[in-house]
Amino acid sequence: MIRYLSFFFLLAVVGCSDYDEVAFTVLLPDAGEDIIHFTDDSGTTINLDGSASSDVNNLGFTYSWEITTQPDGSSVALDGSSTATPSFTVAEGTSGRFIVSMTIARGDQKARDFINIDVDPQLAEVLLVNAIDAGQPATLRVPSIQLTSQPIAALEADITYHAIDLGLAADASGNVGIEIDYNGATISEELSLRALTNSVIYLTGSVSSPELLVTTKIYTNNSQPMGFSGLDAINLADVSDMVLFIDATAFNFGILPLDILFTSLGLPQTFGPLNFKQNAEVLFPTSSIVPLPIWATVSEERISNDSAIELNSSGDGQFGTFILFPDASSPLGHKLTFLNNSALLP
Repeated sequence: MIRYLSFFFLLAVVGCSDYDEVAFTVLLPDAGEDIIHFTDDSGTTINLDGSASSDVNNLGFTYSWEITTQPDGSSVALDGSSTATPSFTVAEGTSGRFIVSMTIARGDQKARDFINIDVDPQLAEVLLVNAIDAGQPATLRVPSIQLTSQPIAALEADITYHAIDLGLAADASGNVGIEIDYNGATISEELSLRALTNSVIYLTGSVSSPELLVTTKIYTNNSQPMGFSGLDAINLADVSDMVLFIDATAFNFGILPLDILFTSLGLPQTFGPLNFKQNAEVLFPTSSIVPLPIWATVSEERISNDSAIELNSSGDGQFGTFILFPDASSPLGHKLTFLNNSALLP
């Protein structure tokens, strides 16, 4: 919130030091926290609340709200603009930011606060994973919005998802042009991104012949059912018939394939190179998350060291991905890592 405060004081002075009357007040406007409003969940009416505003001397004040900025093509008016709790209704299909000012006044005194309301924002989140087993870093660039990531080391993921405003970055066909700088060359790709989704760009292949694999997570912090967390896996190594196993012997479940443990998923237990488990994810109650060793086999031969689930059990909307990397430095030739996607979200 951005606040502009003004106050007025009047001192009626008798002599040099005696005050007959002191009228002093400070207005403290509070238009509320910024809002992200999804019409699919909450309808098209936006409710505002400035009732937390105050006057330190409790002398009272009036309200005056005004929409100062609207998305292109939008023309809405406030209902109850002189009350503490006005509202406005947006048209179907509206997407963008409304900036609303609230002024509280008492006599000649005025104080103003602003609030941002983002309605169905056209934001997509993108993460870069450098999956090539070599000492070359990779850098993600989105020229249309002048976005450039930090260089990502081999077998590592970016430190954060990058938010892409599709209203600015997408072309007339809805595609977003990205560039990956790697080993002195630039790989260009047109991505068809969707708002409110999280996509992962895997740089795979070799130093001399890099390739891009783009996957979209079905469940994110915006779409996951309350009380559930999600797990998925991807095989970036040149091996077939990979199976993820979970060692739940401490809970009397024994050692079982990950999919069997959570039952009734209808997913294949095995998956080959560059296979994203058919873009499916395992959902399970957040309260059941505990650190459990996960390991992988190929053709029933154990090929990967343990990697534990490390999601935080205290919150909803969390998700992570097990990634099988090629890794020549490993005695097994592979490296199983766990990417806690939920920790990377803004």
